[in-house]
Amino acid sequence: MHRVVRRVINHKYTQIKPEILQKDTIIDFDCFIKRFDDYVIIIEAGSAITDSLVKKIQQHKVIYVLKHDMEKVNVYTTLYFKGEDDYLNITGEEIIVYALKLSETVSDISTVEKRLETVYKTTSDLMRYIFERSNDQMPIDALKTCVTEIIRSVDVPINILPLLLDILPQYYTTYHHSVNVAFFAAIIGKYSDIPNEKLKNLAYAGLLHDIGKMHIDPILLAKPEQLDENEYKIIKRHSQMGYTILEMNKIDDKDIVGGILFHHEKLDGTGYPQGLRGKVIPKFARIIGMCDVFDALTTHRTYRQNYSSYEALLLIKQEMREQFDEVYTDTFIRLLSKS
Repeated sequence: MHRVVRRVINHKYTQIKPEILQKDTIIDFDCFIKRFDDYVIIIEAGSAITDSLVKKIQQHKVIYVLKHDMEKVNVYTTLYFKGEDDYLNITGEEIIVYALKLSETVSDISTVEKRLETVYKTTSDLMRYIFERSNDQMPIDALKTCVTEIIRSVDVPINILPLLLDILPQYYTTYHHSVNVAFFAAIIGKYSDIPNEKLKNLAYAGLLHDIGKMHIDPILLAKPEQLDENEYKIIKRHSQMGYTILEMNKIDDKDIVGGILFHHEKLDGTGYPQGLRGKVIPKFARIIGMCDVFDALTTHRTYRQNYSSYEALLLIKQEMREQFDEVYTDTFIRLLSKS
């Protein structure tokens, strides 16, 4: 195995399974093991994975990567890891069971912060399973349980936004993005006096707004460079694909359907798929569309650094003011200023 070359401190780490590292590939992220209370680098970014190195790596039950490198890990696994097992140490069956028992699990948690973390992680695991499984038949009951707990998480007598922002990963994945948008939409909906039953539908639409991306090549979704015209056309199909998946799962609530199908419409008519304008765009779609852009701007991508929350909202309000409903942008800004 490569010699220990340096120790890295003051970083956050996450576990991955050693078996994702495939022979005859080159990794662009550092790998670590834990020794006592230290994380020690054992393979540097840029290293080639040889057969002997694979065998030595797999002597460890887990290895670690920096959390801000997880986007690179996701790209790597998309390109090279073909195993059916989940590389984050949890099976699909376990994910469904955990999601179905989420209400029971959080009922024993007394603090708002811990409850929020549990709901966020469980929902993220479920969405990751859904996207990686790429099956149009979705676990509806598990999704509904997670949505119920998202609403309960935000329906507290405090501003939950700063607590949420503290636990969000800084790297981008489609499944984390879906959960982030669901939470953001639910928060905005709460402070826009949307009643609880409607709020559930808003969170549901936020959670599934990108579900159509299940049927788009994950390598294209993870592409670090700017998309060309043809690639962008393919990506733009995801909202209509999402609508089709809803139909197959008999999800026909007009608010949910409208929120998903039209979340890329813009007030000035420059959006897609129908080029709708102004208040013709459904309310849920206007909320989700703004949350979608906010989350995309505030998460790190391989081709750019992320904006801060304030920078992202300022950009939306000042440079995209013709595209987004400023009522919801202002609500977000007001909540952020109170954090």
